[in-house]
Order: sequence, then structure tokens, then C-alpha cells
Amino acid sequence: MEYYLIIKDMSNKFNYRLRMVEYALKYGKSQAARECKTTRKTVRKWVERFRQEGLEGLRDKKKAPKYIPHKLKPEDETRIVELRQKHPSWGSRRLIERYKVKGSNGGSVNRVIKQNHLIKPKRKRWRKRKDLSELKKKMLFFENSQIDTKDLADIYQYWPFMKNLGLPRYEYTLRELSVGASFYAYADENNSTYASLFAQYVVEYLKSHGIHTDKIIWQTDNGSEFIGSVKKKINRLSAFQSALGGMENQIVHGRIPPRCSYLQGDVETFHRIVEDELYEVEGYDNQIEFLGKAYAYQLYFNYIRRNRYRDNKSPIELLKEKSLRIDENVLNLPPIRLESLLHFCYNKVSQGGYHVPIPVLF
Repeated sequence: MEYYLIIKDMSNKFNYRLRMVEYALKYGKSQAARECKTTRKTVRKWVERFRQEGLEGLRDKKKAPKYIPHKLKPEDETRIVELRQKHPSWGSRRLIERYKVKGSNGGSVNRVIKQNHLIKPKRKRWRKRKDLSELKKKMLFFENSQIDTKDLADIYQYWPFMKNLGLPRYEYTLRELSVGASFYAYADENNSTYASLFAQYVVEYLKSHGIHTDKIIWQTDNGSEFIGSVKKKINRLSAFQSALGGMENQIVHGRIPPRCSYLQGDVETFHRIVEDELYEVEGYDNQIEFLGKAYAYQLYFNYIRRNRYRDNKSPIELLKEKSLRIDENVLNLPPIRLESLLHFCYNKVSQGGYHVPIPVLF
């Protein structure tokens, strides 16, 4: 019963199940059952699914029946489509009453009409987005963030500059959820090494502004740059996970289920915005100018640009409403080439982790 109460309102049950499986494989099913407040049978169920199906096995299964005896036949659906085209303003009830078509009013007949795009879609209601906005208002600053990478090579306006000037191909992005601020950096490759460097770059900057990293959650997808090879042992951490979960940082790493990119909606939205407002409109003469314009856009986005889905306020305005004690410069982290940080990485044994100084670009 405890397990049901924990997960029934969760939007991301996958991540909870993944942690249960990892715990069970490391400490045993009984210990995992006690830790997750459930039964050994439940733990065994998810462990077996994970072993047989991998990450896909931890997603919710569809409960719809494979065979529906009362489902409309193809010829019945064709007749509904023809009648609807003949009478565009008639609804399902009128079609049933006049032509005795098979199907239920407001159910199967209406479904056929919608699936064949024979009904004018209603204006979208953004209630869910508004509900999420209210939830984000209650979050603490940097309590939750989303991280993702963006391949810049598919932006045709940017591609010639990338090839001719040696500009970076990948953008590593973090978007903070409570105020919508964004940090990003660049690299030529998309791998766990650069993802860990980006994570530590942001972490050291946050610590310099007095933000406690042991109280925050960073969410990613299941890309290899974040979790490493899918064939690795489950208890073996990638470089990115090690950077987050070290003794000094202790950041919680949340993962979304496979093919659920909508759960990364905030950072994906930023990727669309930055493509429209920066990469598709700007030109560059050299790499220094590229980084300068990227830095200028980040300052514009975090300090000036208003978001109409957040009460038409900029991230800095929302931050001021949340806390007067946080330095406003906390949103001023220059974008850099992550390759420049490689020579600052020291052996963990001698340094206790990465030592990444904040570079001065201007």
C-alpha cells in the first residue's frame, strides 16, 4: 500500500522504478523492498522486467485489450467518412439518426471523424501549462533543472560557419525550472567527458554564489553522454553521473523514460528559441565573435527577454521575487568551449574530483 501511495501521483514513475531495480541489484530484493516500502514480489517484478526488456521494461504497459469485438469494421468507417464529407456540419448524433450508421454517439463515430481530420480542432487550452507554471513558482531557485544537448549541424544557416571557421557542433544546455534561466557551453563532440565538464563548470559557479548543490535535482534523458554505454554494468557510473554524485556535489540525477522527450519540455523549448533567435540570424567572422554573440544572447535571455508563459517576466525578475539574498550575477555564466577545460582536470585521487576554475572571457 505504501508503494502505491508513493507512485500514484508521480509524473515520472520510471525513475523511481529504476532506482528500486538498481538498489535491488546492489543490496538484494529484501533490502530494496524495505527501502521502497513495498513487497519483494513488486521488486522481483521490476527486476525481471528490467533483465528481460531493459529500460523499456520499467515503463507502464498499455492496458487496452488487443482485440476489441465491437470495434467498427473498415467498411463502416468508410461510410462514416463519406457521409461526413457530404454533410460537413453534421455531428455524430445526426449521422446515426439519419443514416443509421453503426457506432456510438460521441464515441466510435466521433473518433472516426476526428481521425480523418473532418472536424475543426478546438483552440488549445493551456490549462496544463498554466498548472505547471504554478508548480514552478513554488520551486526553490535551482531546486530542479533539465540538461540536454543540441546538435547544431542540422541548422543550415549555422552549418557553413561551423565548417569554415571550426565552430562547435554541440551545445550542452542546462535550464533551471523555477525562473527559466539557461546556461550553455559548446564542444565538438557529444560524449560523457564533455557532459561531465559542463556539469562541473556549472556546479563550481553555483557554489561560488552560495548555492548548496546537495539539495538540487538535474534531469536528463538516457543519452550515452549522460548514462554512458547501455552495455555497462548497472552499478558503474558514467563520468557525468560521477560529477553529479560525488561527495562534494551530491546532486540527484533524474532520468526520463525512453522516447518521452516531452518530460524535457523546458530545455527543448529553449533549444527551439535559441535556434530561432541566435543561430538562424547571426553571422560570424571567427570563434571569438561566435562566443561573444552567444554570451550576449545568454545575457539577453536571462536578464531581458520576457516569457509570456511566466507572467510575461524575465528570469531575473522572477528571481528577484523569489529571493533578495541571491546575487543577481548568478545568472551570468559565460558560454565557453569545453575543450578549454580539459587541461584543468586533475586526477581524482590527488584532487578529490575535477578542479574547474571559472574562466574570464572578457
